[in-house]
Amino acid sequence: MENVYYYEDKVSQNVKKILESEEDDFFKRIGFTVRECDLLGSDRKGYFLYLKANSEELDRAEKKLDGMGLQKLTGEEQKLITKAFLDEEENAASGMGMIFG
Repeated sequence: MENVYYYEDKVSQNVKKILESEEDDFFKRIGFTVRECDLLGSDRKGYFLYLKANSEELDRAEKKLDGMGLQKLTGEEQKLITKAFLDEEENAASGMGMIFG
C-alpha cells in the first residue's frame, strides 16, 4: 500500500526531524521519499512525502505524523502523484540497468 502526504515549507524542518530520527528509526526502516512538488509536476508549493508499506505500518506512520501539518492526498491527485513517484523509481531502475547491463 502507498500513502502520499503534502506539506508546506514552514513545517519541513519538523517533518525532517521525525523522518530522520535516530531515537526511533521507524521511517528509515519502512522507507520514504520526499520530493519538491514542482519536480513532480504539481502546482503546489512545498513537498510530497511518499510512503510504501503494509497497512499496519502506514497506520503507525499516520499516527506519528498526526499534528505535524501534513495533508494526506486522496482521489485523483493521490493517484497522479503516486504514479509520478513510481515512474521516477522505474526510470532510476532502468538507468541503472543501462549502466550495468
